[in-house]
Formats: sequence, structure tokens, C-alpha cells
Amino acid sequence: MCLSDAYEIVDGEQKLVLSRVQDIATEGDSVLLTNLMGIRTKVPGRIKSVDLLKNIILIEAC
Repeated sequence: MCLSDAYEIVDGEQKLVLSRVQDIATEGDSVLLTNLMGIRTKVPGRIKSVDLLKNIILIEAC
């Protein structure tokens, strides 16, 4: 199973938001993340990139 780490880009720096992300959805101007334990996190912003080889999700803050 491939799980990813989600990072929010703030002032050019990557800040870890949630580890072991298994589900990504968008809702308006936010990204909804759910990890393996069922923890849900809503991040204001948009998906900048998803690297499936490195398992990294980058979210650009609004």
C-alpha cells in the first residue's frame, strides 16, 4: 500500500500537514485529506503537485 505525506507550502517553506494520507478530495478552496487512521484534515489552498514515486502531496496555501 502506498501512502503519502502532505505538505503545505507557506512562504516558500514546506510544512508537514498529515502523514500516511490515503484519500485526497477538494472542497471549494480547500483540500480534504484523510490518513490511514481516519483522521481528516482540511487545508485551505489548492493541490500544487502529487509525486506518486516519492509519495509527496504539495498544497499551495491561498
